[in-house]
Amino acid sequence: MITILDRYLVRAVVTGTALVLLVLLALSAFINFVGEFDKIGTGDFQMPDAMMYVLLRLPTQAFDMLPVAALIGALFALGNLASGSELIVMRGSGMSIARIARSISIAGVLLALLAAALGELIAPPSEQFARSERTRLLNRQVSIAGNASTWVKDENRIVNVRELNEEQRAAGVFLFTFDDSYELRSIGRAASARIDARQRWLLQEYRETKFTDAGVETDAESLALRTSRLNPEVLSLSVIDPERLASRNLLSYIRYLKDGALETRSYEVAVWSRAATVFSVLVMTLLSLPFVFGSLRAAGTGQRLLIGVVLGIGYFLGSKMMLNSGEVFNLNPFLTAWLPTLILMFATALALARVK
Repeated sequence: MITILDRYLVRAVVTGTALVLLVLLALSAFINFVGEFDKIGTGDFQMPDAMMYVLLRLPTQAFDMLPVAALIGALFALGNLASGSELIVMRGSGMSIARIARSISIAGVLLALLAAALGELIAPPSEQFARSERTRLLNRQVSIAGNASTWVKDENRIVNVRELNEEQRAAGVFLFTFDDSYELRSIGRAASARIDARQRWLLQEYRETKFTDAGVETDAESLALRTSRLNPEVLSLSVIDPERLASRNLLSYIRYLKDGALETRSYEVAVWSRAATVFSVLVMTLLSLPFVFGSLRAAGTGQRLLIGVVLGIGYFLGSKMMLNSGEVFNLNPFLTAWLPTLILMFATALALARVK
């Protein structure tokens, strides 16, 4: 049964987390907006578009920041209650640490549900639309279509990319070249290709069939260069980015890759990492209790917040480092995604057990 005190503690923790999250998002949005200044004026990309791009990416950043915000927000809220002796009154009325932890865990569950909604329903489509629109506006002379494979119009050439990996190297590339009268002049195929820093197609094992007034000619080159208006960012629209997919879509894509005996590690890590992030929000709220009732109970609010910031940033950086290390050393996807959260959970349980 949820009591008035439960609702009071839940409201305090949720409100504190919301305030911290708003501050973090405001700082992140400002930094990201400044980072877009050099793109303003390129193509059709203007300042309102930069602002919209930054705003559309906020759900993804909110999902990433919510564990840190939950810890700092809970520390801030409980610290204020401790400073006003409200927690002392609660303890004096017979409310145990376990009972207070239950109330805090309710707030953690609500915040975890918010994180799940952000990660599954709001952030993926918002992130995908933001990046697609930004790329389209920055490359106004390029038109993009197609879903199964990537079709790109590049000047008088239409390019079909059958597969593109995350290093922007394409496989199975077909180039259809037309003249000013829209008549087909050549068909080329490359085993693999990429666009270099000078925006040129580097085509390996290139075979080309040319249609001339005299007849049909064939040509072959081990490495061919072709001019282009494209850049790697345009081609990246055909790459399935785990951050832009909900978990249900990721699981479906993992099954598809496994059926084709293809690599699934990065997508499995993305699924497990998203689940670990949601669960870590609950753990972070509970981690605030040892700081309020433990050795730092006499510390000021500023000191508690400083400790919370250090721990939160440490967890965030540790999680990212673990994800990158897992990719490099081919670690188990579950271990890669969950290890920082499991360590955090163990440390929280140990700290709570020591609270009196």
